[in-house]
Parts: sequence; structure tokens; C-alpha cells
Amino acid sequence: MKYLFSLLACLLGSVVFAQDNSALLMQYAQKMNEVKTLQSDFAEEKHLSLLSTPLESKGHLVFDKNAQQLNWQYQVPFQKGFFIEKGQVYRLQGETKAPIQDAMGKMMAAQMMIWLTLDFEALQKDYQVTLNQYEIIFVPRTKDHKVVKQIRVWLDEKNPQLVKQVKMEDPSGDFVLWKFSNTQLNVPLPKGVLP
Repeated sequence: MKYLFSLLACLLGSVVFAQDNSALLMQYAQKMNEVKTLQSDFAEEKHLSLLSTPLESKGHLVFDKNAQQLNWQYQVPFQKGFFIEKGQVYRLQGETKAPIQDAMGKMMAAQMMIWLTLDFEALQKDYQVTLNQYEIIFVPRTKDHKVVKQIRVWLDEKNPQLVKQVKMEDPSGDFVLWKFSNTQLNVPLPKGVLP
């Protein structure tokens, strides 16, 4: 379970389940609900039409579902990130933790928690969903969505609680790809991993 900062910018749409997909999606949702803590490394690639090569960065994320906390830290090529705690969003820059007060920040926090847990009930209000074995495709129900054309989530075939990759494509064709590795689920979190 490793879901990303840019997903938060997504506005909710509506999910339409095909009859044969709904049972499998609910099984995935139950599996995701069992995840209480998560740690993962991530690699982020921004593919922009203006650039010949993608912008690449790497980092680490830590999520504690019961405490409603997420620490998303970029480590290469720069050190910054964000921290969410019970609906409040903080910008992280080195040792500095500054609250983000605007409405977009609060919307981002709410959306991130929905995506981190793959809360299909909440997502069905906003996206059409197609399931292809271990690939879930989310398409905003709103036509001409200004932020997202589609989001693809690839689950691990051996353990569908693990998200291997997420690709978020915007209407222009630019996209961000997150690849997750070294993921640990439901392990005690060491002190200091959450600010």
C-alpha cells in the first residue's frame, strides 16, 4: 500500500463496478483494511512532454492507519516531503515542519487517506473502475477532468495487499509513475519514523 502525494489532487468522481468485478474488488478492499502500518521505499518518475527524459526522485514513506499519520519523504535528489496527522497537513523541509492551512491541503489529506487504504466505498463516489486481474484502473466520472485522465494501480500477484506501481496520467498525456519496493506491512514502527 503505497500511495502518493499527487493522487491527493484528484477530485472525487464515481465508480461503476461491473457485476463480475465487484466481488473481487471487495476482496481487495478487505485485504487492504487489514493493513495497519506500512513502510516502503518509492521511486517517482515524472514524464513530461516538454522534457526528453523523466524527472526522477526517490524516497521513503511510513503510514500508521490507527494514528492517521503518513510521512512521505523525498530523499534524492532533494530532501523534503509532507506529513499528515489526523487531517492536518504539514510541509517538511529538513527539520522544519510547517502546517499547510489552505483548503487544498485539507482536501489532499482526506484524499491521501482514501488512496492509502484503497477505500473502494469512498472511491466509488468518484471514479469508474475497471479490474484486470491485478491491475485496477480508475477513470474520473467527470468529463474533461482538469487534473486526472486516469489512474492505474498494479497490485502484487502474490500478495494483493502490496501495491507495486501507480501511474497517474493527466489529460495532456503527461504522467507520474511511482514504483514501490522493500514494503513492510503490519510491523512495529521504529521511533522517529513519524515526526
